Amino acid sequence: MSANQQSAIAALNSVRPIAERLDRGRDGEDRAADILELWDGTETALRALMGGSSLGGQGLIRELRQRELIALGQAYALLEFLGARDRANRTSYKSTPSDVDAAREGFRQLDTGLQQGTIDGIVSAYDTASVPAAKTTEQPAAAPKNAPPAAPYVAAPVPVDATPATGPRLAPLMRGKNRWILPVILGVLVLAAIGYALLGRSPDSAMNKGVDLMKEGRREAARTEFASVARDNPNIATPHIFLSRLSREEGDLGTARMEAEKAVRLDPNNPIALREMGLVLFTSKQYDLSRNFFIRALKANPNDAPSSGYLGCALIRMGRSAEGNKFLSRAGNGVWSSCAQLPAGTRIPTQ
Repeated sequence: MSANQQSAIAALNSVRPIAERLDRGRDGEDRAADILELWDGTETALRALMGGSSLGGQGLIRELRQRELIALGQAYALLEFLGARDRANRTSYKSTPSDVDAAREGFRQLDTGLQQGTIDGIVSAYDTASVPAAKTTEQPAAAPKNAPPAAPYVAAPVPVDATPATGPRLAPLMRGKNRWILPVILGVLVLAAIGYALLGRSPDSAMNKGVDLMKEGRREAARTEFASVARDNPNIATPHIFLSRLSREEGDLGTARMEAEKAVRLDPNNPIALREMGLVLFTSKQYDLSRNFFIRALKANPNDAPSSGYLGCALIRMGRSAEGNKFLSRAGNGVWSSCAQLPAGTRIPTQ
């Protein structure tokens, strides 16, 4: 574990009691104060992970992700936490249980990654030991007792070819069978430059923009951003999760299921993708199938309170109330708390 990781864990430990006491049953003002204080400690940990930085908020998260010091899922959990913190900072706003869930999840994702050593890029960047120089086994010959002092060592001059070069150093690449090498290299560089200009360095900036648009209520603009990321990065599950969520919340369950299936296919162990698939199936009244996906989500992340809560809802709808209430109790209060009482087929709320 690197020194930066240890410093980050120490910063999280300083606010761990706040994370443990963060109670969704408290009033809005107390919740807001806890969220603000918990974010301050988390932000300190993020700066420590970078080895010190003057950045903060979204800029800090983005820089950590670009340096591959945090994973994509951790970045989005931290952005949700930051959103809850920004809302809690408004004097006229009362923090909700969903804000508490976002704060807990952001803290947990960072803490778990640090404790388990799964923060991306850190091991190779900081824990590689330097190789000591090899020691020679030969000993210099002893000088005779009456030998005159050795003359100071003077390096022999390097002979210089007085004949001027007849052409540039790249000339061999342009001769005979090698004449194609330089054009190919230049072509590759041009294509790389075009690809960089069109696609950018990573999908993070577009995803961040899409999340911001969602928070602002500009759903169509957010959908466009997520679709663009999915098109340009066909192996990433995250944009499909958000596209599924947008469609599900609008009642378009066919599109929602298609996007959720893509997300699960791309990342079968992603707890958020598995949970989203479960939510789509639950809303479609396929309670037994949704139960399976909530169980898979909990296997991937046993601390995922929403998956536990919605699993309880699915079990209650299946007539297994005693078992379902156990999962609801374990999840605690949240937006899922009322779904067990909603009429079948009602669009359920999302955290």
